[in-house]
Formats: sequence, structure tokens, C-alpha cells
Amino acid sequence: MLIFIHGFNSSGNSEKAGRLRAEFPDLQVVTPTCAYVPDKAISDLASQIESGLTSGKSITVVGSSLGGFYAIYLAHRFSLPSILINPLVDQTALRQAIGPQQNYYTDESYNWTKQHCNQLDRMAIQPEELTIKPLLLLDENDEVIDSHHTIRHFGSLAETRLFPDGSHRFNHMDEALPMMRSYINQAR
Repeated sequence: MLIFIHGFNSSGNSEKAGRLRAEFPDLQVVTPTCAYVPDKAISDLASQIESGLTSGKSITVVGSSLGGFYAIYLAHRFSLPSILINPLVDQTALRQAIGPQQNYYTDESYNWTKQHCNQLDRMAIQPEELTIKPLLLLDENDEVIDSHHTIRHFGSLAETRLFPDGSHRFNHMDEALPMMRSYINQAR
């Protein structure tokens, strides 16, 4: 089972989610649209993971941006393999987003608050706390999250692939898919 966790103001119907569903037809690929409230998003994702584990499924979490942050937390909590695509590693960066927000995939409008940021603070996991080394996929020219900061954050505690150029949307999915497949197969 592959659980894809989208980023801030995105959805389970994003381009990356669709690509994963298309590229991994042999796996159950779950791409939920997460609640904007971090505690609710984690609660819902944890329920899906628990259900999968109870039914004996091998699970890999894949997260992009804020979804990468969630994937780190869930990988730690459930000792799961994880694939992190341009992940958020410093949750305090989302304090800059406090105020009115709109999810452009779902058209949901909401207010991002300090309380939401505090929930993220309680979820922060350091790379050395992970029991399974994640696969870290980065576009060097990510305009939202500094890829070199992410590399320093993980150091040798992740299998890291830095792609030249690119953007926060992650422009190297074609090149990354075989690496993802290999990582998933090794984790099974």
C-alpha cells in the first residue's frame, strides 16, 4: 500500500497523486485529501495506516512539501518506509502563512492560525529518530523550500537524490519513479 500525502493547500487529486496511481497499478495507492487542521489530518492518516497494517499490508508513505513533514511524523510513529518529495523540514516556515487561505484544488476557504502552527510544532521529528532511512527526492531550484537546507537537515540519514533545476512542484517525477519503485520493493 502506498499512501500519498499532499502539501499545503493541495489535494489528493493533485498531479503527483494521479501520477502515482497510474505508475503503481500493482499497489493499492491511497491519495486522500487531508484536512487543513494538522491534528485532524494526522488522525485521519493514522486511521488509514492502522487499517492497512491490521489487514497485513506493507505500507510506504509518500509526502510532498507539508505532506513530507506529515510523512516523517507517520514514518516515525509507525516505523514505516517513507519517500519525501521536496519536504517541509522546518514547520515554523508555515507561521508566515497565518491568515486567510484558500485551497485552489477544493475551493475550501479557511483561516490558518497560530494554533495550527502549534500542532505542527508538536509533530516535529528529527531524522535520527526515524527507524527506516527515507528516500529524499529534491529539486535543486525549489523556490519554496531550500533544497540544500533539507540536505543538511538529513545529512547521511536519508537516501538523497538532488535533481538539477526544477521547482517546488517537483519536475523530475519521470526520473524519480524508478528510484521510488526500487525503494518500495526493498522495503516490502
